[in-house]
Amino acid sequence: MQALWKHRKSLTGKGPSGRFGRVGMPLVVIFQIVTPVFAPLIDVFTVYSMIFVDFTAALLAWLAVLGVQLLRAAYAFRLDREKYRYLLMMPLQQLAYRQMMYLVLIHSCITALTGGRLRWQKLKRTGEVGTPAGAS
Repeated sequence: MQALWKHRKSLTGKGPSGRFGRVGMPLVVIFQIVTPVFAPLIDVFTVYSMIFVDFTAALLAWLAVLGVQLLRAAYAFRLDREKYRYLLMMPLQQLAYRQMMYLVLIHSCITALTGGRLRWQKLKRTGEVGTPAGAS
């Protein structure tokens, strides 16, 4: 969001940066901000459906989505020649990591809408380099 704000003039710019800004910036807003902000509703509706509508149908739908994601991830792992055992963590990603990322995104949106500014962290430079422990 900071990068979008920094380059907001590219929406009205002329030349290649303006063309890129008019196409790229709205896509970034839609797919990196708006869609993820509303994504938690899918989880809420899934839980609601499991409790009040039809548990089996909601569970099967969730498992089907997870299956499609697993197939796509397996194909990506195959292309990169990665080990398939890491795919076992994908259900954990769906249940824990994704919710944590929702919180980060919502916090970022609230901070941006209220005018708060987050500063970049800077490392203190000491000019010294040490040998890692256990290195010979």
